[in-house]
Amino acid sequence: MADQTTLPPEIAAQDKGPGIVAAIISVSIVSTLFVLGRLFVRIKIVQQLSLDDYFIMMSTICGWLAVGFSCAAVASGNGKHFAILTLDQKAGAILWTMVGFLPGILSFALPKFAVVALLTRLLNASRAHTIFLWCLTSLCCISLMGCIIILFAQCTPSRSQWDFSVKQEHCWDHWILVHYSMYAGILSAVVDLYLALYPAVVLAKLQLNIKKKMALSGALGIGSIATVVAIYKTTRLPALASPDFSYDTSDLIIWTVVEGSTVTIASCIPIMQPLVDLLFGKRILGGSSGTGGKYYHKYGPDRSGQMKSSDMELSSSRNNMSRRKKADFEDGLGTLDAKGSEESILRQGQDAGRVTHVQTGGDTKDPFNGGIVRTDQFTVSYDTDSEHGRTTH
Repeated sequence: MADQTTLPPEIAAQDKGPGIVAAIISVSIVSTLFVLGRLFVRIKIVQQLSLDDYFIMMSTICGWLAVGFSCAAVASGNGKHFAILTLDQKAGAILWTMVGFLPGILSFALPKFAVVALLTRLLNASRAHTIFLWCLTSLCCISLMGCIIILFAQCTPSRSQWDFSVKQEHCWDHWILVHYSMYAGILSAVVDLYLALYPAVVLAKLQLNIKKKMALSGALGIGSIATVVAIYKTTRLPALASPDFSYDTSDLIIWTVVEGSTVTIASCIPIMQPLVDLLFGKRILGGSSGTGGKYYHKYGPDRSGQMKSSDMELSSSRNNMSRRKKADFEDGLGTLDAKGSEESILRQGQDAGRVTHVQTGGDTKDPFNGGIVRTDQFTVSYDTDSEHGRTTH
């Protein structure tokens, strides 16, 4: 074992440990705040948890486990040069770093399932495309888990990697792990990019207002940031084969946690609209709304117990005689179908108990803008809450 005197003093004094701890705790706190906001929307406002929410909760738990194991690795000497560590410090740095990679990988693998569950629900993906998305994400997750298998299986016995009292019988070339991890990292980035671009492609084909289309595409496609993080993290993977393991893997530890936090945040943003409405009293995606706490009632169950969706969530229905898809953006985004969309022709009047019903079969004058618009027949059903003077559409 080399001692501190074998390295120049300025190099021996280098320590990335405090930076590791500060970075991973900071991003984890931010992502957790987004998750708490998401859960507030789902539990308090929408009053219903979905499959994607459970994936996000599991991802958050894995993220904090990764933070805990990484902090243990730093306490053992990770972030310092391997040559100046004692045998016990080397053992601890290697063990806790390796253990931390498992929940760290899960922290950015699980949110991909959450995004797929959300997008297939919002965008009414076909059965074939839904199967493709789940298979693609599953392949990515299995590939990422392969990194952990190789990491622990590359030496026989496995514990000889951190327990120097155990004689190593055989070890694979460390570059096998590096090259495989690069493949898995690139696949993860490709999946993130695909899930980010898919909503934009779907929305581009719809006849939505350009402002709304851009806002929705941005909200649903913010996961593209995770693609950049995944690609950068992949460039840090050669550190796994470095003889200065404790120092060179510092960036990899940081970016593993950052990637998990980024994907988690990106998966939370699309459903935060009700919370934004509650806090600021107006719609970011357009349309009118009430102010303050009154507005969030639009997202909860109605008097009959039926759940209402937010602007971001589409509801799907299939006619028994056809397979035409429909989707409904509530309050201001109009009705979208397979052929296009029409802007909502319902405008909220001053009188809460009055509904304007327009029913035509062709082109008519728009009573609000004075232009010519195409309208179709529709039926509006509503009930009036006599106690509160509120009309539910």
